[in-house]
Amino acid sequence: MSPEFEELAADLGRRIIDAGLRGLVLRFGDETRIVGVADRMPPAATLEAPFDELRAVLSGLRSADELRALRWIGDPGPYITLIASS
Repeated sequence: MSPEFEELAADLGRRIIDAGLRGLVLRFGDETRIVGVADRMPPAATLEAPFDELRAVLSGLRSADELRALRWIGDPGPYITLIASS
C-alpha cells in the first residue's frame, strides 16, 4: 500500500474520532482498512471502491453527490460530511 494512501486514511481516521463517529471500513479489491476506531466500537459503515477511487475520495476530490453514488454499506451520511470536497 502506498504511504500516501496510508497517511490519507490515518487523517480520515483522526477526523472520524474527533467527530465522535464510529469507525469506517474502506474496502478495495481484496484489501480492507478500518479507520477511526476508538473505544473498541465496531465500524458503523463500509465504503467499497477501486483503490484509485478511494485515493481520490481520501484526497478530498469528490463532491457529496459523487460520494453518495459509491457503494456504501451502512449510513454514509456522517462520513460524507467529513469527506466531501467543498
